[in-house]
Amino acid sequence: MGPQTKKRKVSKIEEINFDHDDRHQFLTGFRKRKQQRIKRAQEVAEQKNREAKREEKKRIRQERTADFQRALEEHRKQLKRLQGENSDSDGSNSERDSDEGGDQEWEGFTEPPAVDYEAEYIDEDKYTTVTVEEMDPSKEGLMEAQEDASDEDAQTTSKSDPKTEQSVGKTKKRIADSKPKKKKKKFRYENKEERKLLRAKERLSNHRKAQARRER
Repeated sequence: MGPQTKKRKVSKIEEINFDHDDRHQFLTGFRKRKQQRIKRAQEVAEQKNREAKREEKKRIRQERTADFQRALEEHRKQLKRLQGENSDSDGSNSERDSDEGGDQEWEGFTEPPAVDYEAEYIDEDKYTTVTVEEMDPSKEGLMEAQEDASDEDAQTTSKSDPKTEQSVGKTKKRIADSKPKKKKKKFRYENKEERKLLRAKERLSNHRKAQARRER
């Protein structure tokens, strides 16, 4: 007898089940899967766009910071240069002032020239002389100026035209006559009841005023 042949192991074939629901979903899901792919691509594009905008804003912010730092450094340099120039000019001015002060002494403020003149004004009926003098700010000077002014007013009144005085007197008299004369009020004593009623009215009026102020 010949040698026995070895038996080969034969793999068992899995059972294939045909599902009609899966087949229907696969055949009718092309549009749905396509819309899902489009939506996923849009989300990825939006994410990339947001990242790009974020990077752009960051770059602009860094550029602005750098420009601000450069402008600040330039401003500091100019400020230091101006301070140095001012210190040099102040030093030269102080030296010049010290040199000039050593040669001359300060004698105080110079007084302005005194104002003293007269002017004459001639009118048809009057002759006036105006005298302008320098004013003394002291108390005695002010008192003297008031006395001089009162004397000049008295002289002007004494030299006025008699016709003018007569016309002024007639005008005043006419105004006094035209004014209506006020009748004198007769004084009368109030009795007890009238005084009591008057005090009650005053208290009521004061109470109303106080209430109005509180309501404000």
